[in-house]
Amino acid sequence: MSDAETVEVKEIKGNPIREVLFFELETVATTGRESVFEAVKKVMKPKDIEVTQALFAKCGISVRPGAIIRSMIANSGRNLTTADQLTAAAERTVKRFFLGEAELNPDLPMLIKAAQEKQMEVVALSAWPKDVAEALMGRLGLKKLGVSLEAQDCTDAGFPRADHWLRILKKRNQDTIPLVAIVSSRSVCKGALTAGATCIVVPDARTEFEDFAGAKIVLDSLGDMDPEELLELVSRP
Repeated sequence: MSDAETVEVKEIKGNPIREVLFFELETVATTGRESVFEAVKKVMKPKDIEVTQALFAKCGISVRPGAIIRSMIANSGRNLTTADQLTAAAERTVKRFFLGEAELNPDLPMLIKAAQEKQMEVVALSAWPKDVAEALMGRLGLKKLGVSLEAQDCTDAGFPRADHWLRILKKRNQDTIPLVAIVSSRSVCKGALTAGATCIVVPDARTEFEDFAGAKIVLDSLGDMDPEELLELVSRP
């Protein structure tokens, strides 16, 4: 859909559909990818698999450790049968981080406020189960900021891919509504672009080397631009 096209405004439960600003809960709102890296590194060490940045990148950067662990086992050429146990251990470590250590990206509240002032709905997107994602939302204070949650409990590598985005939007009756996505990795950016989103990319230390072709803006941090100016660049008239 081009910028020149007009989106028909529908009504759902009495509320007009608005432009939507999605962001990745675990990797944009906090440093969840680093927690996943450390958790995977810890559980793979007794299996004599050294988790380096290169191996982490090769095996699919994800916000849940299961797909990464399975890929690393396959990459090792060894017949390990403990992927489920290793995944469970890594997920416990990441959950502890979410519930006890995670801190909110300090640049995010101002952007959320600016989006809401433009009548945009702000939604956090999570690959984790709803109870885990809600607990993380609560710890980060996102509920109090009026942010909605879309938790998918998805262990697929590269989540959310284009098909995930399209299902999420259809379920929310927003498949024809302009979408802005704040993402942190190439795979998520690619999926969002395919689903028609305008992308803001804020890579982290594990994804900064990736190619973000097609993104509207790539920032070192959300604080690099004034929130109102940033949204003006990516919002559709």
